[in-house]
Amino acid sequence: MHSQMLAFPKVDLHRHLEGSIEPETLLYIARTFGGELPVYELENLSSCIQMTHDTPGFENFLKKFQVYRGFYTCREAIQYAASQAVKAAADDNVKYLEIRYSPTHFAGKLFCESDVVGWIHTALQNAAQYYDIIVIPILTISRDYGVELASATVDLALSLPDGFFCGLDIAGNEVMHSAEPFAQLFQNFRSKGLGLSLHAGEACGAENVRQAVEKFGARRIGHGLRAAEDPDSMHILHKKDVLLELCLTSNVHTGVVQSIAEHPIKKLMKHSVQVCLNTDDPAISNITLSDEYVCASSELGLDIETLKKLNRCALSHAFHPDTAWLEKKIGHYWK
Repeated sequence: MHSQMLAFPKVDLHRHLEGSIEPETLLYIARTFGGELPVYELENLSSCIQMTHDTPGFENFLKKFQVYRGFYTCREAIQYAASQAVKAAADDNVKYLEIRYSPTHFAGKLFCESDVVGWIHTALQNAAQYYDIIVIPILTISRDYGVELASATVDLALSLPDGFFCGLDIAGNEVMHSAEPFAQLFQNFRSKGLGLSLHAGEACGAENVRQAVEKFGARRIGHGLRAAEDPDSMHILHKKDVLLELCLTSNVHTGVVQSIAEHPIKKLMKHSVQVCLNTDDPAISNITLSDEYVCASSELGLDIETLKKLNRCALSHAFHPDTAWLEKKIGHYWK
């Protein structure tokens, strides 16, 4: 089945660059460009990064990112990490990838965010051309570091030429930090005709999904599976044609669902909510999108025609600046 799903062309709309950097890539960077790691043996490093043997829960999941904080010491390291993330997606037969990242994460205390954005943009586009995959960058800001820093990052993004960022995402601790203080930043992005995809309804309930859609104007929701707990929220998502970017294994690793078999994707689909499958942080969860499709098929009973439908939904909600071109270019894969 894995071979079949690997051969199946795929769309991934919800993948974090920060969580796509595999242990092998980190070791190569450390040995080639410098950078401090907690351990330098692949097996031990993998256990520091991946959720494979950890108790599910948001705290344990987020701890895995500590290895990456302040790790990158030069432009070459950052660009290598970005290009390898694109290669991994292309090797998995992903045809269209929206990859979101926080410039703050990669800049750390060493670099200016504007420099980091330029480096990553060049790396993503060069890798996309080399590996024959369409890659669209999405800006991520964090709830955790306050409005002032997020505002500076958004101002930078909006000052750049078209194509540097095609959408905005807010991530971070949904329980501790409301999205409300960031509302003006969402509006600034929307006023430029750019997409808005907010993390909501993952750690918190359906009320955050409704807020993201009705108050902030989000066109897509990162995760959003808690909407399945509330019929009114599912009705709003259907009525406004908002797409949920679902990530099966990640939802297990963060403890939102107990198992993939218990994931509410089928309930959401039954209520005519638009959904698609994504990886979230493939290096942290130690998965590929093909792995997610295998789980969707074997544990949830989704057949190939349904998987095609999910990809058509994803493509129709893409933040690509020319959706007509995009449909003509790759839409035939899921007819």
